[in-house]
Amino acid sequence: MDKTLQEVKAAPVELLAQAPWVACLTPQQWQRAQRETLLTRRSAGEVVSAKGTPARHWIGVLEGMVKVDGLSADGRSTTLSGVPSGGWLGEGSMLKHERRPYEVVALQDSWLALMPSATFDWLCETSLGFNQFLVRQLNARLGQFLAVVESHRIQTTTSQVAVCLCELVNPALCTPVTGALRLSQEEIARLCGLSRQVTGRALHELEARGLVAMRYGGIEVLDVAGLQAAVRGSPGHAPAGAAA
Repeated sequence: MDKTLQEVKAAPVELLAQAPWVACLTPQQWQRAQRETLLTRRSAGEVVSAKGTPARHWIGVLEGMVKVDGLSADGRSTTLSGVPSGGWLGEGSMLKHERRPYEVVALQDSWLALMPSATFDWLCETSLGFNQFLVRQLNARLGQFLAVVESHRIQTTTSQVAVCLCELVNPALCTPVTGALRLSQEEIARLCGLSRQVTGRALHELEARGLVAMRYGGIEVLDVAGLQAAVRGSPGHAPAGAAA
């Protein structure tokens, strides 16, 4: 059941208050955003927003993880990205007032914040800081997708897995991660669009290079710069964190 944030326990409200765009708002703007934003609990595998539906909410992942899937005309899907705790998505469709060109699905049991389009548009009209946040967010997202394209052109599964892990620890797109990512190899495989076996081999290769460590119940990124270099298939390359 969806509830306003003022109707739920304090923890999710506190998570919303930690969103990076909140610091850009005046107290009055934050009060309205908090009052009008909805909170919803979604189970793993549940569709959050179907492809082709009107973009009525800006989606924030307060806790858990969602994946963004592209769907072909014959119903086949491919995962475009994963959005972990602290991440926000869908601002492009919101700004253009268009239908969702992709499907958003909960990868894990998740608490989500849904900001109505009227609230989102009002913040765009009244807050310079909010607009500056959106520019930074869109720039980081562009850098993310450029890295995906580059990894596929290199055509190594190791670089594809490296891209997936990089986007999950990118502080411009989600809450900075301390410790291990709570992800199974199967979940990483789904995010990468690879088999579990192929993903496992790629993870072991990255671990052998000292870039990640396999932990119980997750994966810890040890060397972000090295992982970014692995995206391009060559050690020591400049990071791929933002668009030019």
